[in-house]
Amino acid sequence: MKKLGLFFLLISMSLMVWSCDAPHASERVSVVATTTFIGDMVREIAGDRIDLYVLVGPGIDPHDYVPTQSDTRRLQSADLIVVNGLNLEERMGQVLASLGDETVLVLGDYLKAEDLIFDEDENALDPHIWFDLSLWSSLVPVVADRLGRLDPENATAYTQRAYRYVEDLRMLDAYVHTRIDALDPDQRILFTAHDAFAYWGRAYGFTVYAIQGVSTEGQASIADIRALAALMKEKQVTSVFFESTLPQETVLALIEAARAIGHEATVGGALFSDSTGTSDEGLDTLVRAMRYNLYTILSAIGD
Repeated sequence: MKKLGLFFLLISMSLMVWSCDAPHASERVSVVATTTFIGDMVREIAGDRIDLYVLVGPGIDPHDYVPTQSDTRRLQSADLIVVNGLNLEERMGQVLASLGDETVLVLGDYLKAEDLIFDEDENALDPHIWFDLSLWSSLVPVVADRLGRLDPENATAYTQRAYRYVEDLRMLDAYVHTRIDALDPDQRILFTAHDAFAYWGRAYGFTVYAIQGVSTEGQASIADIRALAALMKEKQVTSVFFESTLPQETVLALIEAARAIGHEATVGGALFSDSTGTSDEGLDTLVRAMRYNLYTILSAIGD
């Protein structure tokens, strides 16, 4: 956290330099965020000082989202596009590549290789970095810095709001650790629809098993589901979770496969993985979605 504090200080000291270079200092900055989690971060930093559009809305899977013609026009006219990277927006790659590095801010590029999780089965990096709150926090000043360069008149406000958001994430991180540290080690096992929770598992000491891999492009075979059902029986896990952006069929197939070998399992609930919930649900932020996930998991475990 000391390093983040120094970063924020350097941003504040550089405001005069930025004001000379900013192309949009007197206009509202137009920002496109590819996912709801990124949109939440940008909104927390900028408030209502920018025009923000979230491309992939709540409940939609960003792994297989294909931008429409209107999406492409919106991207082409934006001052800043904030993307996750690490192949999360895999169907948007061609459009994003045509827009140039000055417009597109790829968050995954600002993390160290040793901080990322590599999935050997899919030979790909895991893109679900928002579930490690320490990693996600480290990206907040990156976004604040870029917004400050585009809009120097509000740079101080961005820096201040970014600092408060980092504090919110730090407090949430401490809370999740406290709740999970109280669990017995043999309770810290999570079965989910797809492999979106590896960073969460690494950060908080959970072993995570998933029906599909880090991408939702591939389909699990019958053999895969049967093997996972056998593992559930071996581990004596009785809950499996589906996700808000994915159909429930594979989860129900896993429960049926477990029942076929004499092991009773049930749906533990729905988790937010690649998307937050909606504002109507009150679950449209990372903080609220993560607290909801934690409550859902602990409730299924019986804590």
